[in-house]
Amino acid sequence: MGSVAERRHEYAPAGTLPGLLQRGRGLGARMAAEDPAGAADLVYGCIRWEWRWDSQTDDRHLYLARLIRDLELPLGPVVEMLALDEDTRRRAAYVLELLVRGGSAEARAALPGYVPEPEEEAPPRHRPKPSDESDVPALIAELEQHWVDQSWCGPDRLAGGLARFGAKAAGAASLLRRFWLWTPHSYERAAYLEALAAMGAAGMAEAYTESLWDCEVRARLLGVGHAPDRAEVRERLAHLRDDPMEEPGVRTAAAARLAGLAWAPSVRAREAPRRGLE
Repeated sequence: MGSVAERRHEYAPAGTLPGLLQRGRGLGARMAAEDPAGAADLVYGCIRWEWRWDSQTDDRHLYLARLIRDLELPLGPVVEMLALDEDTRRRAAYVLELLVRGGSAEARAALPGYVPEPEEEAPPRHRPKPSDESDVPALIAELEQHWVDQSWCGPDRLAGGLARFGAKAAGAASLLRRFWLWTPHSYERAAYLEALAAMGAAGMAEAYTESLWDCEVRARLLGVGHAPDRAEVRERLAHLRDDPMEEPGVRTAAAARLAGLAWAPSVRAREAPRRGLE
């Protein structure tokens, strides 16, 4: 078994289910739901081993806890991880704690008396704006070098600089989309999405929709705010609004977005029994 540093370079291709789950992409969660049994070992593996590029900033626990719950996977393999090394115990415990918050009695029974060591708090990240001397070609050239070097920490700041030029930086859209699809550093994914939107890039409706399932809070918030008005989007917004494991800010934003939308008949019919609507 390799070290964390070695495993960070073993990501599966971004278009495969293992690669999607390792990166915390929303598409991975949606694909896994189509074959829960086939995805089970991959989900457990994402808990067993540290796939985050930066454990101080990249989120995974809620993403993985949701997969365990929504795919109705057995908790046994996760509980067994509490007997392994400290890092694995910590990851497993955080997932189980979220499941407890979601109402799992089995997860609660597995955790009495166990208090994981807290993860080191991530320092705030400042995104300095490029100087007035920066221009689009220079920013794109630097971003391209990051891609060539497979350097995943920092391109989000370049994306933010390019976003300030809007449509004038549209030539960077395909490169930014590659970063959004491939980066293992999920914390930066929202910055790529914001830059693509500022440039008026194609495919934003699908990117925003996928982001409703993303592991990162900022990405989910972008999805909540901008995903197109579709039945699947409304259903997911209702899920985020009502999920006790979800971050409060996302729940509030999802509730506000739904309040501003006219209910589709299919969604209204599903909501009626729970809300007592006629």
